[in-house]
Amino acid sequence: MITKQFPNAYRSLCLSLILLGVYVMSGCAANVTRSAPCTQLRPNMVQTPPLLKGCQLAVVQFDTSNTKIEGGHHEGLLQVRQPWIFGISKEQKEMLYGNAGQVAALSFVSELKNQGLTVTLLKDMPGASSKDFDLILTGKVERVVLNTFGHGTKEGFGSAGDYWEATVSFSNIQLKDTRSNKVFRVDDIQSYAKLEDSPAELDWTMLTVAVKSLQGALYLSQMQAASSVLAAASKGKKYVETWKADYTLDNYTVSPIEVAARHAAARFLQEVKLTNR
Repeated sequence: MITKQFPNAYRSLCLSLILLGVYVMSGCAANVTRSAPCTQLRPNMVQTPPLLKGCQLAVVQFDTSNTKIEGGHHEGLLQVRQPWIFGISKEQKEMLYGNAGQVAALSFVSELKNQGLTVTLLKDMPGASSKDFDLILTGKVERVVLNTFGHGTKEGFGSAGDYWEATVSFSNIQLKDTRSNKVFRVDDIQSYAKLEDSPAELDWTMLTVAVKSLQGALYLSQMQAASSVLAAASKGKKYVETWKADYTLDNYTVSPIEVAARHAAARFLQEVKLTNR
């Protein structure tokens, strides 16, 4: 009876529900790291390499000018990466990704200090030519990938796992002995970290989903019945805006970028350990 009286509205509602299903269940799914364990916030202490024992180490601020920043927010059981109409806002992206390269670089140096090394951070190379330092470390933050996985609706429906992860890649790592001018090269380092509790959370309840489904069906029906292209475009814009997601960005004390960089620093010490002066 409903289909005879309101065929367009019925079809529109069905289409909206299908789109919602795509949003929650399908798409380019990640679903690879959901079951992986969370990463230890600080790496274990590494035995100081002979090359670095008792040395004054200067670290020239790692180059982040061309760091590739990638990643995105994911929702749904199959961890669908959200397109622009569902994704977090520009301001929220800036808060998460804006200083990603610098965070990685500074966290790397911070962990060297935590491992017991005497470290001085320098802004540029000219300042590192002084004989006050036994060794000079340079490098580049090549790439930072940050992914957040939401908790679905507030009731947990369609949760993507509620965690976040980062992969940090360091390249062009060189350690120079200022006394002998010998340069030790270290292979590129890629480090991964996963933390629970994604800061990006979908601010929807199941009631929100139901209301948006009905609103979306109404606008889609009006768009199909529009008498002109301009009117259809107007209704189409409202339809897209209806499905625009609302996210909150919770405060956090440490990001997986920082944790991944710390573990990269520990890896660096293990690599240098293989080299003798």
